[in-house]
Parts: sequence; structure tokens; C-alpha cells
Amino acid sequence: MVPKQKDTLFKKPWTQGTFEFNEPVVRVFDDMLERSVPFYKECQQMVIDLALHFAQKNSAVYDLGCSTGTLLRLLVKEIPADLKIRFVGLDNSEAMLKKARAKLKGHLKHCELVAADLESDFELADASVVIMNYTLQFIPPKRRAAMLKKIYRGLRPGGGLILIEKVQGNSDGLNDLFVERYHAYKRSRGYSKLEIAKKREALEKVLIPLKPGKNRDLLAGAEFRQVDIFFKWFNFAGFLAVKPGKRRG
Repeated sequence: MVPKQKDTLFKKPWTQGTFEFNEPVVRVFDDMLERSVPFYKECQQMVIDLALHFAQKNSAVYDLGCSTGTLLRLLVKEIPADLKIRFVGLDNSEAMLKKARAKLKGHLKHCELVAADLESDFELADASVVIMNYTLQFIPPKRRAAMLKKIYRGLRPGGGLILIEKVQGNSDGLNDLFVERYHAYKRSRGYSKLEIAKKREALEKVLIPLKPGKNRDLLAGAEFRQVDIFFKWFNFAGFLAVKPGKRRG
């Protein structure tokens, strides 16, 4: 088991400018997710349940923005071996992939970890499931439509895209309320007001959330015809999009 370090990054002066997934962030990333993302483990289980439903025999399951490989490790354990799934994790941070390789030690014969720029140079082949957890929000908005169209083309008919994102509220007043509730959640998990404020400033131009309706429009524009929300908590939402057609296996 790879040891988990507590996230204290923003207790100290933040001198790195905008947020990036570098070595200091990677060291504490697992703790950061568990303390910063509401219903983190419950959402992981929902994603696994959906992946089990959509996984087709002799296909690939992709985790785009796989970070430290936690979800991939769970998927390898949960999806039946007789489906002969090829698991592929993509990330543009070599520090993340290094930690993922250590975490997936013993499972690498079933997994491929790939360094890829998700804004431009990633490829999908014969996918029945594509997962993007808290990843699309880091892609510049003007590039998201093309990315989702590429995912659609790489999916088998009947395949599913599972997407979890930070989102904006539909009105400014409610969005402010949702953000306040999120910050209260983070305080309840041990983060100080100063830590929360400093991280928000570091992420301001890096993580750009959209309204749920805009995310649905992007998915519809990529030719997904079945799109629904399977999870919603204040300013977080999970979307499921299914490619039309008869599934194989």
C-alpha cells in the first residue's frame, strides 16, 4: 500500500502561482481528494457500478485523468476477469503516473498507464467505458467540445461516458450559496478558511466549472443522445452519456 500523506500545502505560503499537478501536490493528492471532494468514496462506487453495467467483453475501459490510480485499482478488482477488459489510465502528470504505477503494482499486466496531453494528443481505441472524474473542468472550455467528440468516436455503440465535474449554480445567488456550503464542508474536514481561500485563488484560472445545462449541451453536441445526471451535490454533478447503438458482449 502506498502511504498517504496529509494535505497541508496551503498552510504554508503558496509561491507556485496557479495550481498544477506537480510532485508536492501528488504527494498529498489522495488525502486532498478524500477531504476536498464531497461523497468521494460514494461517487467512486457509483462509477464502478456504472462501469460494470457498460463494460463489454474484449473492450477497453479508460480513465482519463487517472491521477494516482485509485479508481483503476478498484475497477481491476471489481470488473470480472472473464470480460477480458483492457484498462487504460491517461494523465499528463508524470508524477501522478509514477504514484499510480506503485499503487497498481501487481495489476499492471491488466493496466496500461499512458502519459498524454488530454487537451490534444490522447487516443481511444475500442472503448466500452470512458471515465472522467474531475478532469474535464481543467480543460480550457473552448477545447471541451472537440475532446468529447473524440471520446464519442472512440466508444463502441452502447458504450458509456461517466463524467463527474464541479459545476456552477444556475443563478448567481444560488451559486454563492452552493460555494459557501462547499467551503463549510471543507472546514468540517479540517481545512482552515485561509487554506480554502488560498487554494481557491490558485485554482481560479485553472479549474473552470460550467453550469449543468452547458455540460449537457456539450455532450449532446458530441452526438450523445442519452444524457442524464446520476449524482448532484450543491456545486458537484455526475453525468452519464451513452453512445447509441447495440452493444457487443
